Amino acid sequence: MIKNKFNLILVLVLVMTAAVLPSCRKGTDDPAVSFKSRENRITNSWNLVKYEKNATTQDLNGTTYEYVIYEDGKLKRTVEGTVFGFPTRTVSEGTWTFQNDDEDVKIVIGTDTTLYNIQRLATDELWLKNTQDSDTYIYYFESI
Repeated sequence: MIKNKFNLILVLVLVMTAAVLPSCRKGTDDPAVSFKSRENRITNSWNLVKYEKNATTQDLNGTTYEYVIYEDGKLKRTVEGTVFGFPTRTVSEGTWTFQNDDEDVKIVIGTDTTLYNIQRLATDELWLKNTQDSDTYIYYFESI
């Protein structure tokens, strides 16, 4: 009798878990299961490690791009590199909000507003896709 109750409970838990798992995944490459909400995963310090234009990897030319995304909807972008042999560092502040049932993120810095489709949002990886005219860009970030 106890064994039958245990088996029934186990089956119910498995069925409920199987029903809920697809809803945890929003981006095409999101992890199947995450114990953190999408908001908790995106609020992080991110470093751009690679980007592609029309599926071709582009050279970052020694420039680093760091985004710090805060829980309160604010963000900070730091760009460091070299221009004509002189080191340069630019810090910009902006805002972010989820759009389209958390599948996209809108980033506003100054007068520039960009809507990115979130391809992957894991604790340590963020992949953002953006299409401009006929060009498709994918930005790959890792947590710092």
